[in-house]
Amino acid sequence: MLLYAPPSVTIDSARGPTRAPIASRSKTFWDAMASLDTGFIARHPASESERAFAHALGLVMSGEVNDAVIALDSVRTAFPNDTLVRRASRLLLTAMLQHQDKWKVLADLNPIGARPRTDAGDIDKAEVESWAAAFKNVSARELSFPQGPVVLPLVLSASGTPMVVAKINGIERLLWLDTGSSMSIVASDIAQESGVLPLVKDTLEVATTTGRVPARPAAIARLQLGGIDIRNSTAMIVSSDLMQVRLGDGTDPRLAVKIEGVIGFDIISRLDVRIDYRNHRVTFQRPQRGAQLPRGGRNLFWVGTPIVRLVTSKGIPLHFNLDTGAQETYSTDALLAKTKAKTFAGERRLIGGFAGLTIVHGRFVDEVRLTMAGQALVFRKLLVYAPAFSTFVRLDGVLGSDIGKSGVVRIDATNGLFVLESERRQPGLRPKS
Repeated sequence: MLLYAPPSVTIDSARGPTRAPIASRSKTFWDAMASLDTGFIARHPASESERAFAHALGLVMSGEVNDAVIALDSVRTAFPNDTLVRRASRLLLTAMLQHQDKWKVLADLNPIGARPRTDAGDIDKAEVESWAAAFKNVSARELSFPQGPVVLPLVLSASGTPMVVAKINGIERLLWLDTGSSMSIVASDIAQESGVLPLVKDTLEVATTTGRVPARPAAIARLQLGGIDIRNSTAMIVSSDLMQVRLGDGTDPRLAVKIEGVIGFDIISRLDVRIDYRNHRVTFQRPQRGAQLPRGGRNLFWVGTPIVRLVTSKGIPLHFNLDTGAQETYSTDALLAKTKAKTFAGERRLIGGFAGLTIVHGRFVDEVRLTMAGQALVFRKLLVYAPAFSTFVRLDGVLGSDIGKSGVVRIDATNGLFVLESERRQPGLRPKS
C-alpha cells in the first residue's frame, strides 16, 4: 500500500453555470427522510403520519425551531400505530430541545416514541436524555455582545483544528473551535484549575468519530471570547489523558499535544463566525436574521448534528457532517453510490482528538466535483470512511478542518449558512492581542 498525501479541496473557477438541485431518487419514504428529501411526499403516495413527519422535518431544515418542536411533539403523540414515525419524531424532538437548551423539558419528556428498553439498567449513557437529567437545573445560557465584531488570533492545532484563546471563569485557555462536538468540553485538569465542577456524581459518555469517551456533565459560569460574554454554558468534562492529539506513530507519549478545551456547536451555532486561515484571525459577531442566502437557500442544517448540503454536477444533493475538529474531509460509501466516482487503494494515518489515532487502509476517491452554496469545489484523494457515530441523516461524508485552508470559512447557523468566502480587506478588523 502507498501512503498518499492528504486530500485537497480547491475552488473550480473554470466551471460553467450550475444546475439547480433535483430530488434524489429515493426508494422508500425513510430513504427520502434520511436524505432530507421532504419533497418526496409530493411525488409519491404517503400515509398521513408520514406526511406529518415530513412537514415537521421541513420546519427543522428551515430553521423554524419553535414550530418544529410543536410539530414533532404532535406527530409522536398523534399516531400511536406508527412506531417508526413516533421514534423518528422523538429523536428529532430531543435534538431540537437540546439545540434550544431546554434541558428541563427534555428531562421531563414523556416516554412516547422512546426506544424500548430490555430492563431497568438498559440506559444509554450517551443518550441526550441522560445528559438532560444532569443539566435540567442549570440556569438559561446568556450571551452578550459588544457593539462591533470581535477579532481574535487564529491558532492551528497539530491536526489543523482552528483554536482561539478564550477565558474560562477569568483564566485564559486555548480552545478548539469544533463544530463536530455538540457540546463544549473542558479537560479535567483545566476544569479543576478554572473552577468548573461536575454537576452530578455519575459519569456519562460522549460519542466521537473514533468511539465513545467517558465524560461528566458540568456548567461553565462564564466563558469569554474577547468581548463576547457567555454565562451558564453547559459543558462536558473529559479526562486530561484523553484530551490530546498524538503525533508521530502515536506510541510516544512525549509527542502528545494537549487539548485544554473545546468550544462546541452549542456555542458556535449562536454566533456568526468567520475563520480566516490566510490572515490567521477569527471574527465573531452577533448573527443577524435575514442574512442574504445563496440561490439554493439554506445549506447548513441542525438535525442532531450540523449537516452541510452539497450538490453533484447532475443535481443530486449530498449531505456532509460539518466537523472542524476532524483532521480532514472524507467521504462514505453513500457518496460512491450516488456519484459513481472512481477510487484507488491506499493508506492514511488519521489524527484526531480524545487520543484518537487511526491507521486506515482502504479506498480513496480520485476526484469528485461538487457545488456548495452555488460555489464549485473539486475534492481530490478523499478517504472512503465510515464514522463510528450514527445520525438521522445518511451521511455522504464529513467536512473536516481542511475545507477552508485557502480562504475564509463562514459559519452562520442562525441563517443556515456555510460558505467559503474570498479574502476581504477589512481595515477596521485586527486580531485582539
